[in-house]
Amino acid sequence: MAEKIKILDLDFVFISYKEPNCEENYADLLNKVPWAKRVHGVKGFDSAHKAAAMKADTDFFISVDGDNIIDETFLLQTLDWSKTNPKHVHRWRAKNIVNGLVYGNGGLVGWHKDTCLSMQTHENAVNEQSKKDFCWTVPHANLHNCYSTSVINSSAKQAFIAGYREGVKLSMDRGKRVDPTQFKRQIANSNLIKLSTWMTVGSDVDHGKFAMLGSRAGCYDLSVNNESCDLELETVEGSFGFLNKTHLDKELEEYKGSIEQKLGLSVPNLDVGASKFFKFTQPLHKNRGVQDLEN
Repeated sequence: MAEKIKILDLDFVFISYKEPNCEENYADLLNKVPWAKRVHGVKGFDSAHKAAAMKADTDFFISVDGDNIIDETFLLQTLDWSKTNPKHVHRWRAKNIVNGLVYGNGGLVGWHKDTCLSMQTHENAVNEQSKKDFCWTVPHANLHNCYSTSVINSSAKQAFIAGYREGVKLSMDRGKRVDPTQFKRQIANSNLIKLSTWMTVGSDVDHGKFAMLGSRAGCYDLSVNNESCDLELETVEGSFGFLNKTHLDKELEEYKGSIEQKLGLSVPNLDVGASKFFKFTQPLHKNRGVQDLEN
């Protein structure tokens, strides 16, 4: 692999499954990256990413989630392999359209084909840590810059699923469940802030309350109810199916009470105005070098 490579010379692979906005997002990607390829309908996160690696012709490729809209400035960047290890997963940040968080969830990801094809995660995992996410067992370069928007609220179900999966992952300590009595002490402060934001911010956008509810449900199921919390899509869809969607505010209030009592977290129900105000007060994210690591 060359010491430097332009992003424009890399393959992009769009990975979609059931996202209600995937067709419009793929059309948007093709307008920006006409050579982009696509993997659609492959069951399982590990298997879908392996299918993407097989589609790519370049040794290092960029994966784009089905609910992701890329920023064209990413295409102007050049990667310098003296700065980061090309065999590590390169995860750039995305801005979440519901709660305004800017971090790696839902962002663009750079993969070396060998790394992608050899990993064993999610449905192909050999240990509990790997079942929940790539980040704990596959070497990562978590990068500072934000180059996309994660649009997870095209439907109530999509918003709930996104919230649920993050509610579970952010409630873990390096992929492991934490005893409720140690929750605030053991979960990293940065993750507590993200988790609290998912659970409280978003009532000002379409289906935002379902993302809030999903994150509360995921946190509760794992941390309070001690469930295994399989994060594969069909399983989380089942949790959505059990909701009483006509009593959304009541569901939010019930999870709020349980989480506050059992975990000692504050889970205020921010209304439309408070959600807008919270996002307005957040510092503007400023990009630096394309391979600068997170602080």
